[in-house]
Amino acid sequence: MLRLTALLLSLTLLFSAPGVLAQSEDVIRFEPTPELSVYRSKHYRIHTALSRTETQPYGRHMDALHDQYLKRFRGLGEQQIEPMPLYLFSTEQQYNRFLQEHDIDASHSGGMFFITHKIEGLATWVQRDSRRKTFEVLQHEGFHQFAWHVFGPRLPVWLNEGLAQYFEDALLIDGQMTLGLARSAKIMKVQNELKSGRPWSAKRLLAITTEQWAETLRRDPSHASLIYAQAWSLTYFLIHGDNGVHKSKLLDYLERISDGDRPQDAEFMAFGQGGIASLNRAWRKFALNQQPDALSRASERLSFLGTGLRVLAEQGESVPSDLNALREMLQERGFRLRQSEMGVTQDFSADHADLYRYTRDAYGQRDFVMLRPDRAGLLPRITAPGLKPEPTLIWYRDAKGKLVQEIEYR
Repeated sequence: MLRLTALLLSLTLLFSAPGVLAQSEDVIRFEPTPELSVYRSKHYRIHTALSRTETQPYGRHMDALHDQYLKRFRGLGEQQIEPMPLYLFSTEQQYNRFLQEHDIDASHSGGMFFITHKIEGLATWVQRDSRRKTFEVLQHEGFHQFAWHVFGPRLPVWLNEGLAQYFEDALLIDGQMTLGLARSAKIMKVQNELKSGRPWSAKRLLAITTEQWAETLRRDPSHASLIYAQAWSLTYFLIHGDNGVHKSKLLDYLERISDGDRPQDAEFMAFGQGGIASLNRAWRKFALNQQPDALSRASERLSFLGTGLRVLAEQGESVPSDLNALREMLQERGFRLRQSEMGVTQDFSADHADLYRYTRDAYGQRDFVMLRPDRAGLLPRITAPGLKPEPTLIWYRDAKGKLVQEIEYR
């Protein structure tokens, strides 16, 4: 029996500086920085060698994202923020070269918000495995850029990174933002540490300085992934934990910082004399019991099914006619997928029945539905009807003709 194993989708995050979403690569190559045009959107000045047509989806996305930041942090900081610079490159090599020319080491980074005495901006590139990955980087680093203009350097690094990850995971659909998504890797990273008996306390996380955070990223990337996950977890708890009772206190805290208060003074005024550290026990209980949301779990399962479909196609197998046929083909071939993110490795096997189903809250579990390909030469789409927003696995071919899977949300 032919056995198919996919040891791919390595999504492990490494870090080189605060606010940098990064990926590991042994050799950093550089391409000359192309001549950049400048396109003006509602909130950004986009410096790019991409065409206007290629740039427009990113401009629209960033404008909608910025509108959401303004809406959710209304009244904080400056009322008017000048159009902000965004540097959008085609390739990672062009991105690296541009930042190198400005004495910024961008090696092993996936994008960054940077500020020097000469230049400031948000930079990344678009030729990735999927457009969604580029949007995640833009949402993460875009928050850092927005936060700098609202709070300056006063926002504590744990909260800056926690909120950046919170917005990184969000979905923007027709200008509206779906927040509160919780991916399994981050949850598992924190839970594994809590169960180990040696977790960071909230007090220790709150005390870390920007310099200490950066030093951890340089010296111990594996530990850096943990403090990123814990920063996300504590931030998520303050927004959603205990039925949202802490959210108003967090907003009060942010408002005081934007008004110029010292973070410690702002924390005690908003959360009481015990500060956020007094919530340590409640946070640990919340984190230990947290589960991925239905949409994130469904998206992970769709990614598994898409990878299985693609591997079958690459092996010259016939295209399955429906989900049951796909399940039978993957199980007969012993298909397995190992996925790594934030230092957490998960193994998925075609024998696991749950991978072919998704949860619709009160409606219980339902099977995914396979749809016909969008056009000839592509593979079938798979969707989860009834989820809001509704995720659909779609396919396209990149500039080199490679078959690429992505999850689209409607």
